[in-house]
Amino acid sequence: MRKLVILTLLPLVLLGACGGGGGGGTTTPPPPPTQMLATAGPPNVEPLVMDAGPAALATAQETAVNTAFVSVKICIPNGGACQTIDHIEVDTGSSGLRVLASSDSPFTLNLPSEMSAGGLPIAECLQFADGSAFGPVATADITLPTSGKTLTNVNVQVIGATGWTVPSDCPGTAENTVVLFGANGILGVGPFLQDCGAACTQTPPIAGTYYTCPTPSTCAAATVTTTQQVPNPVALFATDNNGVIVEMPAIASGGATNPSKGVLVFGIGTETNNALGSATVLLASDSNGFILASYNGTTNLNAALDSGSNATFFTDSTIPTCTDNASFYCPTSALNLTATLTGTDNTMATANFTVVNADSVFNANPMATAMPGLSGPIGALPGNNIMIQFDLGMPFFFGRNVFTAIENQTTPGGTGPYYAF
Repeated sequence: MRKLVILTLLPLVLLGACGGGGGGGTTTPPPPPTQMLATAGPPNVEPLVMDAGPAALATAQETAVNTAFVSVKICIPNGGACQTIDHIEVDTGSSGLRVLASSDSPFTLNLPSEMSAGGLPIAECLQFADGSAFGPVATADITLPTSGKTLTNVNVQVIGATGWTVPSDCPGTAENTVVLFGANGILGVGPFLQDCGAACTQTPPIAGTYYTCPTPSTCAAATVTTTQQVPNPVALFATDNNGVIVEMPAIASGGATNPSKGVLVFGIGTETNNALGSATVLLASDSNGFILASYNGTTNLNAALDSGSNATFFTDSTIPTCTDNASFYCPTSALNLTATLTGTDNTMATANFTVVNADSVFNANPMATAMPGLSGPIGALPGNNIMIQFDLGMPFFFGRNVFTAIENQTTPGGTGPYYAF
């Protein structure tokens, strides 16, 4: 079984899915003529790794598929000790840096706590559809080692920190280890400035979200300011701070093992390597980050372009689910499908995607870590009575440069939030 972390744009809500194996072997087609992949390096490009995942997954005989990872250097502020943590998942469907500190994680630094106005440590519950991840909010200096982007005294969440008791209102199964979480951490580079924003500044506080903690075992739901929340680190950069581009090469229909040349580019229209070009801009909702999708006669579906999802998730009762991997679809033959995406200004774009028989391709190529055509059914997500209904995950990113603009940030394509491809 593979544990894969699948994030959505709904603040503090994630969708988990399990699968297994990889794809089959065919010749990789060239990228579309319009795709240019940036070169990793200063001042704004980090390499993306798409391998079997962190060491803890290998020990548990689990692997990742369609999961893009970066490394992040994390330091105790003001010249303290540092660690470079690999296999931090890149997610355009959330905001903030989160690192696992469980016994199966390489992270061991004792970061200082972020404190409330009343002098109490702040903690957070990150909600999943099938569980949650809990841990204190701390401050750190961080560096993206290849691009050289740095931040000081930025809030991060430390998931699974030793000695902390998960509050009773942090719902579902606790996913506070690397094996259960599926990565050593997550770098959320989505369309929002913080992971909760104004919603968490209001009274009464949102249950199961932010807490103040007189002791690590006595946390209570709390209202927090936006500066006390976990922020989108990209928006805090001195330059190249208005969004990101996830650039992934095209992948063979049967899958690939450890594909190279994928990159995370910071900024939109700020350097020679991040021009918007001819990409279609789809403005997203200021309140929830969604655009709309129309598929198979159903309209007004809440949709997102989400690198943190390892598959394309949508509802189609005519496509059978898999026998061995029930989280995914298994049509009798590959399906070439189309959805129409619409921004809040009524700009439209066509999203073509493929659905393969996941059982067949997993069995044909069990070593694959990248597999286009991986798709599955989606259900309602908890939290704020909002759900994502059409989730274009990592398979949609293969062979495309996908832009995510951050709210209130100015770009050549207008003010975020938006997606473009």
